Amino acid sequence: MRALLAFAAAVFVFHNLPTFAGRFGDWIDLVTPFAVLGAAALVLLALRAPLWVAALALAAGVAFADGHGIHLAANSIRGVALAGEAGDTAYFWDERFGHIEWHLGWLGLLVAFPLAERFGRATPSRPLAAALVVLMLGSTLFGSTVEGQDWWLVPPVALALAAWALVCQGPVLRSCAGALALAGLLMAVWAAWHSGMPEFSDLGWI
Repeated sequence: MRALLAFAAAVFVFHNLPTFAGRFGDWIDLVTPFAVLGAAALVLLALRAPLWVAALALAAGVAFADGHGIHLAANSIRGVALAGEAGDTAYFWDERFGHIEWHLGWLGLLVAFPLAERFGRATPSRPLAAALVVLMLGSTLFGSTVEGQDWWLVPPVALALAAWALVCQGPVLRSCAGALALAGLLMAVWAAWHSGMPEFSDLGWI
């Protein structure tokens, strides 16, 4: 019951406080999905939810976070539209904060998957599948973070997972580390080629 109380408190505080926080409301509202979904996870853990219930909760959580993000960005832009600052605000939420939070979440998943392998259920090695994972994730991570101009998030995580993979085994760990290594290698080639890290759109590629 305490976990459910914590969930109710998170919803009450973070769905109401931004309304009364003035210009700080958007920044407080950034915490909302973390607080609410974190508390929801505690409820599910406390209740030892079966897999199908966890899957339902995951789908609901994704919808909550997605809808909240759309609301927050649009609400912020609408709030400054009359002041003639909508373009700057849209750029910030899209090209700066949005990309960084989005890609940090992606990198967080690439760390969480090996942790789940380490402390959860072992996975059999499948070399072809692992190679496809490395190729698809690595190339997409390279393209997305270069165009998003938050490529600098990748090298520290890549180095951490590479070091981890040197001392621990596991096909999921090796695949995630390999994907990050491929992304880092492609970034190094891109930087050497262009003497920097320009976006693809700046070069007219997309």
